[in-house]
Formats: sequence, structure tokens, C-alpha cells
Amino acid sequence: MTYHELVKDIRTALVAKADTSKIEEHIAVQVNVTGEAEGAFYIEIKDGKLVVEPYTYNDRDFLLTGDGADILAVAQGKKTLEAAIVEGTIAHEGDWDKTLVLSGIIPAAKKTTRKKAAEKTATEEDATEGQLAFVEEPAPVVEEAPKAEEPAPKKRGGSRKKKETASETSKTKTTRTRKTKADK
Repeated sequence: MTYHELVKDIRTALVAKADTSKIEEHIAVQVNVTGEAEGAFYIEIKDGKLVVEPYTYNDRDFLLTGDGADILAVAQGKKTLEAAIVEGTIAHEGDWDKTLVLSGIIPAAKKTTRKKAAEKTATEEDATEGQLAFVEEPAPVVEEAPKAEEPAPKKRGGSRKKKETASETSKTKTTRTRKTKADK
């Protein structure tokens, strides 16, 4: 990739995707490119408009230096600017607050999700090898068993019932009455 192709690709990526309409402050960044597409260009945000031009910018807020491929990856949203600086693939010098503003306007690329093997069932056939894919099924949800009812508390006091056995039920019952003094 040549220097001019890199600047064009970065301009296309940033101008098409970056939303600078809410940025009221002026931000000027010089980007020094190392490696195959060596050179310098600047990114400027002024009056809510973003401009990328293939020139140096001496009155800049901060300076970024890195390989063309790493800078393009950030501009396209494949990597965040902060991550590239922390990893050391892009060097930073200058106003960190304005760097964060610039980083905030670069949209991150949408991540595509792949179908996980766990989502396959044992009946799906692997198209390339004609083999069945066996995977673990998710564990079934187990509901809690209802709690056993506790026995009602025993009543205290009152009358006591005599437990009858099988032999007592066959006998005839006699009733005793108490005679009082008035009955005598």
C-alpha cells in the first residue's frame, strides 16, 4: 500500500463513519506513518466537520505515530485507539483529553458472531466430512421441590383421648357415673 492509498483509505473510513456533528471544539492531530506507507498526514475537526489531508500540522493538539496497517485498523474501527496506544503499536504524544474525543467518534466495527458448536444438535451433519457433530446439550433446568408441610402444633390441655386397641373395640363399653351427695 502506498502513502496516498493509505491516506485515501483513512479519509474514506473516517469521513464516511465518524459522527463529528456534536463536537464543538477544534481538534488537530498529526499522524506520522512508519513502515511501507511512510509519511505524515493530519486529521482536523473544526466546526463539526472532519478533514483528512496529506500534510503535516505543526500547531497540533497531539501526535500519533505508528505503522500504516495499525493506523488504518483504528480508522476502520477494527481496533480502538486506546488499545493501540496501550499495546504500543501506536505512539501518542500530547493532549490526552482530545485524543479521547477523537477516539469516541470512530465507530467500532460490528462483530459478527459465529454459530457455536454447542448450538448444534447431534443430528446436524458436518458438510465437509460427512460426520455427525456430537456436542453437550445444556443442562436441564431443575425446579425446586415444594417444601413438605410441617405438622400442626399439638394442642395442650383439653380432653385426652384414650387410644383404643383392636382388642378393646371388641369389648363392650361400660359407662360409669359419679354420684353426688345430692343423689344419695
